[in-house]
Amino acid sequence: MKKLIVTIFLICALLPVLSTAAYASPPTAVSGELDYWFQVTDMRDAGPNTFMEAIEQEEWRGDMVGTGDSVFTVGMLQGFWTVWLRSEFVGEIDGRHGTLVMQLVGKKPADQDWYGQWVILGGTGELANAHGRGTWWGPGYRSDDKEAGDPDCYYSGQIHFDP
Repeated sequence: MKKLIVTIFLICALLPVLSTAAYASPPTAVSGELDYWFQVTDMRDAGPNTFMEAIEQEEWRGDMVGTGDSVFTVGMLQGFWTVWLRSEFVGEIDGRHGTLVMQLVGKKPADQDWYGQWVILGGTGELANAHGRGTWWGPGYRSDDKEAGDPDCYYSGQIHFDP
């Protein structure tokens, strides 16, 4: 019995020393800008509100370099707009190549810029284990008054590449 107690005591004393801790790598900060072009596929009214569905092509620059294809719905509600967008990004982040599926949501109050959040839902290739989130903001698409080089939106956030 005494040997059993000593053995259990030694195991408990050495367990913290023998176990290895698993830590996630630090997140990678990302920021940049994006431009987009869209085509309306459907528009309908629901009382005083209007809903527009569209497809979009995107160009991402900065820490996320690539292109994106999206489908989205914009609700033009009383006093503000809302957007729900699903984007498939194809490109490179921190030297890793692959695709990401991202969900973006946002608002545009009357006479103000768009703002919202994005989250990574999944990926492939070297981005298969990527997960992260962030914010986006900006004036949005401007076909007539856009100066050369002015982006439609900006983004920032953090991405982890651990499984």
